[in-house]
Amino acid sequence: MKIVVILNGISLHKKKFYQDVFPFIKDAFDVHVWETASRHDAVALASKAASHNVDLVIAAGGDGTVFQVANGLLQGHDGLPVMAVIPLGSGNDFARSLDLPNNKNQIIAMLRQMNVMEIDVGKVTYTTMHDEVESRYFLNVVDVGMGPVVVQKVLASGRPFGSAIAYYSSILSTFFSFKPKLMRAVSPRWTWEGKVRTFAVANGKYYGHGLCIAPSAKFDDGMFEIFACGDASVADFILQTAPLKRGKQINHPKVSYYFSDRVEMTSSETCLIEADGELLGKLPATVCMANQKIKFLLP
Repeated sequence: MKIVVILNGISLHKKKFYQDVFPFIKDAFDVHVWETASRHDAVALASKAASHNVDLVIAAGGDGTVFQVANGLLQGHDGLPVMAVIPLGSGNDFARSLDLPNNKNQIIAMLRQMNVMEIDVGKVTYTTMHDEVESRYFLNVVDVGMGPVVVQKVLASGRPFGSAIAYYSSILSTFFSFKPKLMRAVSPRWTWEGKVRTFAVANGKYYGHGLCIAPSAKFDDGMFEIFACGDASVADFILQTAPLKRGKQINHPKVSYYFSDRVEMTSSETCLIEADGELLGKLPATVCMANQKIKFLLP
């Protein structure tokens, strides 16, 4: 079995990978490590791996690396390799949703067992900041509201004290500065309209560093779970993070849960959108289940 690891070369956890994980993997398998040198290299590297008859492509990094590798694999290739993840990011929400291991012994056991499952892939078509229309695939969550603003602030910060500190300081800043914006979401089954604090279309359960915004989401049912939080107060929203951390649904008049395989979102204001920790652009946008599925390695 030929394995390529696409490693986030600018990750603060790169050294941990080479010291704690890689020596054990390379002793057991035919494995090659391709490092990224900039933010978007993983897309091209994954596409290259798919065209070189690789059996397994492992995304070693955080949610952004997973997002890019998935997009590289799904760019018009047939006979895709199996995809796996070694979580090395600060959030790792996709890995958390699938309960993926980061312990070397568990990782080797997972590689030997080769328990492969086909999982759903989402597709988001959105408007760029230059008013062009583009599409991307995603595996975990697309969201509108505070989430993209947090991502925007993290990217602008330069992360001088690391990703985790940059992320949490951006969350706090956004909590107190964000003004909910009016948006409309339409699916074949329901319509939601109002001022939005967070609107998440979820294939996985977790986002935002461990918030379980979609406790009933499944990766193989062809449906998204949608979490819609309207114009709740800052205090209310902060109080509700406790049940979210515990994987519980929120019982609040400003919070609704829905299911759909397609959602169209519009706004008369500039409303940013992100996918799996990657800032994309703005509304209008459409999120739907893609025709493709991806073969994924599970514990």
